[in-house]
Amino acid sequence: MKNIIITGASNGIGKAIAQSLRKKYNIINIDKEENSVEGITFYKCDLGDKEELLNTILKIKEETDSLYALINNAGFGIFKPLEEQSIEEWESVLNVNLKAPYILSKEFSHLLKKSHGHIINISSTRSLMSEAGTESYSASKGGISSLTHALSISLAPKVKVNSISPGWINTDESYTPTPQDDFQHPCGRVGVPQDIVDTVKFLLKNRGFITGSDFVIDGGMTKKMIYI
Repeated sequence: MKNIIITGASNGIGKAIAQSLRKKYNIINIDKEENSVEGITFYKCDLGDKEELLNTILKIKEETDSLYALINNAGFGIFKPLEEQSIEEWESVLNVNLKAPYILSKEFSHLLKKSHGHIINISSTRSLMSEAGTESYSASKGGISSLTHALSISLAPKVKVNSISPGWINTDESYTPTPQDDFQHPCGRVGVPQDIVDTVKFLLKNRGFITGSDFVIDGGMTKKMIYI
């Protein structure tokens, strides 16, 4: 089976992608904590630690001689008022959300060129719009979207590079969206991980003409004009 690396596949959207693809592909999960999923190879790594990440990449290269896709999914945010944010918090978010995808894309580019493979970056609609106190997360996702189109040119024509920008995707199994939550979405509901899984599957079937693009999967929220 072809190999696919997914970062942050122990929980949330990444886990849903891994579970859906594991029967067709050999999934390699790079994450800080393991949430065991049958048939998935796990490498423990703090993606925000450059040296630890480079050592993990070296191990994977020693044990894997081919790669069909890299899905840069791992990410987190620190949300607080601007005056309460620290530089260290800014750096920690950017290290995981933006620096790690750059390093992984660079280090695995040779294998991806050989396979004429794919890079799929998970961005966010926060690259397009914001709430107060989201500076580091929004900046990191804006960077991911820009990194996507830059990589699509640098790795052309062999590697297809695209990004997905999810809106509200409910990954909390203990939370049931309210009617108000659903109603505010033009499509009539809050998103679920399978909505992103479907987009990943579509991009993995891409024959090569789709590259450098960002796919907004948000139930239409970024197109909805709101007046207060």
